[in-house]
Amino acid sequence: VSPHSFPRYNSQCPLIHSRTAMGSLAKRLGQLSRMSFETESANILKTTRANKLEGSLSLALDGTLKQGHDMTAFGLGTLASMASTERYSRFTTAMYHIYSAMEQEMDQCSNDTSATKMVWKKHGNVLRRQPSLLQDLQDVVPQENLQQHLASLPSNAVTNYVEDIRVAGECDRLDDGGRLLGHLYCRYFADLFGGQMLGGPYHWALALPHAPRHYRFEFDHLEQPGEKPPTPPNRSVYIETLYHDINEAGNRLTQKQLAQVTQEAAKAFQHNIQVYTEEAIYMDSIKGAINVGTGATRQILALNRQ
Repeated sequence: VSPHSFPRYNSQCPLIHSRTAMGSLAKRLGQLSRMSFETESANILKTTRANKLEGSLSLALDGTLKQGHDMTAFGLGTLASMASTERYSRFTTAMYHIYSAMEQEMDQCSNDTSATKMVWKKHGNVLRRQPSLLQDLQDVVPQENLQQHLASLPSNAVTNYVEDIRVAGECDRLDDGGRLLGHLYCRYFADLFGGQMLGGPYHWALALPHAPRHYRFEFDHLEQPGEKPPTPPNRSVYIETLYHDINEAGNRLTQKQLAQVTQEAAKAFQHNIQVYTEEAIYMDSIKGAINVGTGATRQILALNRQ
């Protein structure tokens, strides 16, 4: 985040000075968050093998991550969604519509030769987020208003994103392509690599009754490629297995279809940037950062009193 994104100090206007200090706090928290994301991701990426195979679909998809992942947009957008329960509700509703569309489309991939079905059939039970997002919304939207809330028209950014997911699913069903794997990669790998560490900050910032459930994954016992018996479930093993299975699905695709998968992933990253930044993010990211700090302090003080 550039220092020029925030107003400079003005001794004649304490409000501007306060905003500058708040901006510095948000910037520092954003930097720490980025370091945490990168360190956590790097530790897993050092040990994964399937995404380093020359010519593999996983390696190609990781290339779209390097080109399309805007940490400023995602970092500040995430902090902004911690500014208030109302903003968190809107953000979670957006994610609900996006994941619902993606999971509905993958559920409809019924052809046994489908690359998307090959991955989703094995991993859908672990990856599926729609039910947990609905539970998260029930924490902040009154039950009597929930159906009306979900039926209201999504924002333009969400509508455009969902439309591209629907088109990708329809095309996959016509030609047994794997376009939806690009969308799967963009959203679920973000959750697997960094999303799980966000449950606590959301809980502290907004005093939610539960930490967001959609950031938690329950890993089944899996057979890691080349190992018997099944390895006890953990995040690193799961990510390795998912990368491996994406490669296996990619082996079913033509070069043209492989290119379509990576093109779809690149589009998904751009859609996410639009969703995360559709509302103003700078001032709300400052509020979110302050909420995290004060909420964490309350948590520490409460633990010390016990």
